[in-house]
Amino acid sequence: MCTQDKDSIIVKGEKYCLYTTPLDSYWTKRKPKPKIRLIKTSCWRGYVATWEIFKENLYLVNIKFQAPNGDFGLDYLFPQNTGKIKADWYTGGLKIPLGNELFREHMEDPVYDSDWFLSIKKGSVISQLYKANY
Repeated sequence: MCTQDKDSIIVKGEKYCLYTTPLDSYWTKRKPKPKIRLIKTSCWRGYVATWEIFKENLYLVNIKFQAPNGDFGLDYLFPQNTGKIKADWYTGGLKIPLGNELFREHMEDPVYDSDWFLSIKKGSVISQLYKANY
């Protein structure tokens, strides 16, 4: 098993790695996850997404989804929408590593200088916290 490809998030024009997968909570029995085509072991979930915090809301702005008949983007999962999608289905935390890599355990995500945690409720940022890891 290898570490998994990460989603990314844009905050105030800066792009960061995201250690959380908010899209996973979108799938339900009524909205099942589409079939994926596993093309590499570093992405078992079958997609890599780009998110953005804009005006204190979380948006899905891009996705590369590995479907059985090729790779697709946002229009594959959200054909009725154009542009970015507000993640109003998501309530939970987002973890964004910051700074330099401090260490890495075998097959685990690396630990960085600090972590930035955002609390999200129905797609809106409700709080933030920074935590030093040294």
